[in-house]
Amino acid sequence: MKKVLIVLILVFSHIYALDKDSTIKIYDEIIHSILHTQKPFVYVANKAYRDILKFSTNIVVSLDISKVTMAIVTTKRDINNIKKINQNIIFFATKEGLLFEDDTVVGAFYWKKGRSQLIFIKQRLDKYNIKLPKEYKKFIIKL
Repeated sequence: MKKVLIVLILVFSHIYALDKDSTIKIYDEIIHSILHTQKPFVYVANKAYRDILKFSTNIVVSLDISKVTMAIVTTKRDINNIKKINQNIIFFATKEGLLFEDDTVVGAFYWKKGRSQLIFIKQRLDKYNIKLPKEYKKFIIKL
């Protein structure tokens, strides 16, 4: 019985580690593609995402909204609260609805029906003069 329990613990901890590592890798690539800076400062509104992304060695997760260039947001309230402190920030969403609710959100990475989805809005990328690498062109839509 102990062996089965140990195996289950090892399997689930490995699955969690893979999920954490893949999330970090995906957001590292997205953030660097948008900001084109060596080690960008990013505010992450959602605690669960923040707890994962703080382990990234390529981005700095900051709680000081006034010093960040980009914010990863989950709710409209996140956006409104951040805008009160920093008007010159690029927003990236973790939910599809937020991408279409707020015209300051340049893109979103979210899960829908068990599949990952990545979308960028062309007009918003242009507004912030963001040039994405060629491999992201298929994820850009025009409204």
